[in-house]
Amino acid sequence: MSRIILSRIAAAPLRILSVVMAIFVLAACSDNDAGRKAQSGQVTAVSGKAAIGGSYTLVDHTGKTVTDVDFHGKAQLIYFGYAYCPDVCPTALQQMGAALTLAGSAADHYQPLFITIDSERDTPEMLAQYVTNNGFPDDLVGLTGTPEQLKLAMKVFKVIGQKVEDPNSTADYIYDHSSIIYMMDENGEFVDVFTHTTTPRQIADRLIAYKKTGR
Repeated sequence: MSRIILSRIAAAPLRILSVVMAIFVLAACSDNDAGRKAQSGQVTAVSGKAAIGGSYTLVDHTGKTVTDVDFHGKAQLIYFGYAYCPDVCPTALQQMGAALTLAGSAADHYQPLFITIDSERDTPEMLAQYVTNNGFPDDLVGLTGTPEQLKLAMKVFKVIGQKVEDPNSTADYIYDHSSIIYMMDENGEFVDVFTHTTTPRQIADRLIAYKKTGR
């Protein structure tokens, strides 16, 4: 199976008229890394803002209905995945947790969010347990919803996700999906992206710099 990962590009200033991000499909959220594929595509930003992020309504891991506006006031680190993901998702969330630890007091400026793409299994109760895993950010909020709500959230963040039946998986099926950490500003506007190739130190440095400069 292939694991879909969006590659990081250089920081995308919101002032520019157009931002183009390359998407690379590299590897899989599965128990088997065999048979890797590669392909590319583009996500384009116009009118001075990257076309990533927007309005959504979901349910947090306490069962409360929330919208994107509920997280305004803090910059956000957002990751899309699913709790049964055997390797890619926990690695990314541990990467996020390590970066926030390294960021020191600047970490208080950020709200980490985990948005599932698996509405069938990732209930609020499941996410309440999942977000407490060792190495994950201390104040990580898990978000789920109906298939329609999650589809919309994935759409506004340009997230790729496809359910794949897998008899070799203990969870019966997996998701091929994009694996990227989105950095959004205090109003939910796109700032930057990080992938598995970005070290926690590099992410932390970016978080600290944004906290100081706002860009």
